[in-house]
Amino acid sequence: MRIKEVLQRQKQSVKTAIKCGEESLTYKQWNEKAASLCKKIEEQASIDSKNVAIFLPNSISYAVAYFAAAFADKVVVPIGVKAKGPEIMSTLQYCEIDLILTDTNMLCNLKDVLEEYPYQICVLLVDDERPRYLNRECRKIEKTFAIGFEGTEDDVFLMLHTSGTTSNPKRVMLTHRNLLSNIESNVQSLQLTAQDVTLITLPMHFGYCNTAQFLTHIYLGATIVILEGIFYPKSFFDTVQRESVTNFTCVPTALLLLLQYRFSSRYDVSSLRYICFGGSSIPAGQLEQLIHMFPTVGFVQTYGQTEASPRITALLPKDCLRKLGSVGKPIPHVCVTILLEDGTQAPPYQIGEIVVQGPNVMKGYYKRDDITGQTIVNGWLHTGDLGYVDSEGYYFLTGRKKNMIISGGINIYPEEIEEILLQHPDIEEAYVFSEADAVLNEVPAAKIKVSKYGIDINALRDYCSQRLASYKIPTKFDIVAELPKTYNGKLKRY
Repeated sequence: MRIKEVLQRQKQSVKTAIKCGEESLTYKQWNEKAASLCKKIEEQASIDSKNVAIFLPNSISYAVAYFAAAFADKVVVPIGVKAKGPEIMSTLQYCEIDLILTDTNMLCNLKDVLEEYPYQICVLLVDDERPRYLNRECRKIEKTFAIGFEGTEDDVFLMLHTSGTTSNPKRVMLTHRNLLSNIESNVQSLQLTAQDVTLITLPMHFGYCNTAQFLTHIYLGATIVILEGIFYPKSFFDTVQRESVTNFTCVPTALLLLLQYRFSSRYDVSSLRYICFGGSSIPAGQLEQLIHMFPTVGFVQTYGQTEASPRITALLPKDCLRKLGSVGKPIPHVCVTILLEDGTQAPPYQIGEIVVQGPNVMKGYYKRDDITGQTIVNGWLHTGDLGYVDSEGYYFLTGRKKNMIISGGINIYPEEIEEILLQHPDIEEAYVFSEADAVLNEVPAAKIKVSKYGIDINALRDYCSQRLASYKIPTKFDIVAELPKTYNGKLKRY
C-alpha cells in the first residue's frame, strides 16, 4: 500500500471524514476534491520536480492539498505558515520546489519570497485551482538530487523539517512504508477503531500530528476534527463535548492549561478515552493531578522523533501512575535499546543513548548522506537522547546529547537562530541556549558579542521578527565581552 490508498480505499464512504468549524467533508467528497486538484497538478507540463510544497494552516484545504500531491505521486514538503522569508526561501531552494499548493489568504505571505525566487514556480490555489506563474521568465529549477522512485512502499513520500540552518538545512525523508508501519503500530498500541474521533490542535505538518492523528484516523476510516484558532481550554472542552471526541494528542503546555482551567467540571468528557502527550516533559506532580482530575480519561505519555515517523514508545494508562515519569515501552514493531559510549548494550538503570530499529526508521536525510551515515549505524537510529531502561523494560529519558531546545513541544535548533543573529552587522558572535520556562518548559535565550558600535536590543528583536518564526526569537539577549570556546576554537555548549 502507498499513502494515497489510505484515502482512496474510502472513496465511496459518505461518513464524515474531517471537520473544521462549519466546514466538513465526507470521505467521498475528500477523494473528489483531492482528485480534482491532482488533475490540475498533472496538467502543469512545466513541473519537473517530484517535490511539492504545501503552505497552508491547519484546515480542510491542507488535507485536500496533502492528498492531491499523494494522488499525483509527488513528495510532500510541508512548510509551516509561521516560517519567515529566509526560512521559506531556504526550503524552496534546498528541496528544488517548482510547485506550491496554498490558498488565496496564504499567497499574500508568499508573494515577496516568490518574487525573489530565482526559478520558475507554479502556484496552485486550493480555493481557486487556476495555475499561476509568479515568475514565468525565470529559468527552470536546477535539479541536483534524485531520490529515486520505483512505485513501491519504499519510495519517499514525505520530507519533514528537522535540525539545520537556513544555509545548511536538513529534511527527514519518510517513505510510504515508514509511515504505514507507524500508523499500524499506533493503532495496535492504542486499540483505535473506525468509531474514533480525534481532535487536532497541533500543527498538521508536525510529524507527531501527521502520523499519530491525521494519517492514522484516515487509515481507519475514523473522523478528524480540527480545532479552529488558538488552543484555549474552553474551546477544547466545548469541542470534546459537541463532537464526542475520543482521543486528543498534545504537548505538555496544553495539559498545564487544562489543569489550570476552573470550569472543566462543567463539561461532559465521557467520550474521551485518551489524551496522548509528548514532545517535552511534564512535572510528575502535575500529571498526577490531571489523572485524578479526569479519572475517566486515559493519559498516554509518548516518546518519538521525526526520524522514526515519529512514535517510538508509549506509556499506557494502566501504567501511568505506577511508572510515573517513564515514556513507556516500545510500540509494536519498534525495537529500542540503550547503548553505552563503547557501543555495548547498557544494563538496566545505566544511562546511555537511546537507539531505535524498525520499519518506521527514516530512509535518511535529503541530500545528506554524510549525516545519515552518522545517524543510522548498522540499521539502528541514534536518537541523540539519553535515558535508561528499568528491570521491567520501561524507558526513562534523562537528557539530550543534541543541542535542541523543546519549547511547548516545538523543536528549536540553536544553530539556526545563531546563523540569523550572525548576519546582523553589529553582532560578532552568538550563542543560543535553553532557559527554563514555567509554561513552555524551555525557551531560547541568547548571549551575543557585539561590535564596538553596540546594538539596540529592541531593534534586534525587530530584526529577528522579520527572519524567524516568533517561537524561535530569543526571550532575552545578554551582551557579553567574550563567549566560551573549546580548545580548538569552537563555541562551547553546555
